Amino acid sequence: MNHSRSARLFHLSLPSLLIAAALGAGCQGLPQVPGRHVQELYRGGLESVQPADVVVAPVNDQSPGCTAPLAALRSAFQNALIKRRYSPLALDYVDRRVVEAAYTVGALQEDAVLQVTVREWDMSRWDTHGEVQVEVEAWMIAANGAELWGGKLSRKLDLSNEREHFPTHVEAFTRGCTRVADELLKVMPARTPTAR
Repeated sequence: MNHSRSARLFHLSLPSLLIAAALGAGCQGLPQVPGRHVQELYRGGLESVQPADVVVAPVNDQSPGCTAPLAALRSAFQNALIKRRYSPLALDYVDRRVVEAAYTVGALQEDAVLQVTVREWDMSRWDTHGEVQVEVEAWMIAANGAELWGGKLSRKLDLSNEREHFPTHVEAFTRGCTRVADELLKVMPARTPTAR
């Protein structure tokens, strides 16, 4: 009789536990949608052109005060391209071969160029909250000059955890740059090598 009573309790409590677990999980919040802060500005022929070798141009800082960490951003976009199955040329190779004033798209036999522009890098809340308001655009331009894709990320970048865990702001900003590049390029179509 005790056995049947404990079995009934088990059957009654198992659904209750499952419901409680589901409600508890629901309170954790929904996972963030990749690219939810990204506006796709243009979707041209990127998927049909399928560029492989890509030059990551030096980042153009048009933000008030020009305070963006340009080298960290450029490196982060190079790594984000690799995650999307593109083959960015080594930054030092590009820099050795190119004199900026004389550079034309296609000069290094690349298939495309990724041009990154910082429109906003507002650090007014950095000291008090560990936040940076950013607006960054990225454009993929084919070797023939045609625009293939463009996107813009606008968001508040909360780096308070990074600021607390790293001894210098440089390391915190490097992590922030990685987040910016990954989120922005996550919306860009990935390269599909077999489609060529």
